[in-house]
Amino acid sequence: MAEQLLNPVERADSQPENPYSALITDQSIVIIPSFTLESGVTLHNVPVAYTTRGQLSPERDNALVICHALSGSADVADWWGPLLGGPGQAFDTSRFFVVCLNSLGSPYGSASAVTYKDGDPSKGLYGPEFPLTTVRDDVK
Repeated sequence: MAEQLLNPVERADSQPENPYSALITDQSIVIIPSFTLESGVTLHNVPVAYTTRGQLSPERDNALVICHALSGSADVADWWGPLLGGPGQAFDTSRFFVVCLNSLGSPYGSASAVTYKDGDPSKGLYGPEFPLTTVRDDVK
């Protein structure tokens, strides 16, 4: 999923159906056209919320992807703040382009029970029909 964030097809400015996505300021949302979960279920028009810090190198070889707790937001400082910063810090933003993704299934901006099925308002919200996801899905 991280590669798709670096080369997005479509972005979203907001999620009007999801009041929780607005709780995380300065996050971006990319729409992934289709994504097959480890379970075999394929989601379409999948919103994925993320934040970035630092600069991506011209060679694009300094990305550091941070996976949050299962309910964590895309704001790396929420959980990992003491490790984030400049030289000497584990997540050194002067060296790395730090990308933090909002987990699938979490309500803070990525596809979840509170987003439209396949990104289509006419289909309603996923609700309890949102499929189970795994950590492997988040890092894929």
